[in-house]
Amino acid sequence: MARKMVCIAALVSFLAGAALAAENKAADPKAMEEAIMKASTPGAEHQRLAALEGQWKATVKMWMDPSKPPETSEGTSEMKMILGGRYLEQSHKGTAMGQPFEGVGLTAYDNMKKKYVSTWIDNMGTGVLTWEGLYDASSNSITMMGEYMDPMSGKMKKSRTVTKIVSPDQQVFEMYDKAPGAKEMKVMEITYDRMK
Repeated sequence: MARKMVCIAALVSFLAGAALAAENKAADPKAMEEAIMKASTPGAEHQRLAALEGQWKATVKMWMDPSKPPETSEGTSEMKMILGGRYLEQSHKGTAMGQPFEGVGLTAYDNMKKKYVSTWIDNMGTGVLTWEGLYDASSNSITMMGEYMDPMSGKMKKSRTVTKIVSPDQQVFEMYDKAPGAKEMKVMEITYDRMK
């Protein structure tokens, strides 16, 4: 059975490669190279992310119930550009709901989509959260939209994040949720202050 699966995988890979070669047969190799270089070269949008590199103290507020005061905690985040300045990697450590918390995020500017794209994973889940959005120069912020499965209801929730660059030494991250048929609700705010 395993051998059969390997053969099927090899056949699928071969057919996909053949189809791609046929599709690009008439393409100009120089034009293809230029298109690939344009799609993969970091630009001003990546420099905006690079300005966030460093060690940050994180002051976290979480709202489980909007009618009650938020749970507050502190943590630290390290942010660094990886893979030739193409992605901002974030490693966060702190506490959440009285438990040790750690998470890893990646933020990029996708030259093809013309959008910022972000992913997040942490030790309080097994899924990968994803968002996409745009930079607004007037507020010096990046707003992204996504959705995730709510563990309580088992239904999808819409999610909006806003990262505001207050100064070179401070940024504020806000996260909002919206369940079907409900109003949008602020669920998290993290103030990052650069550690010097």
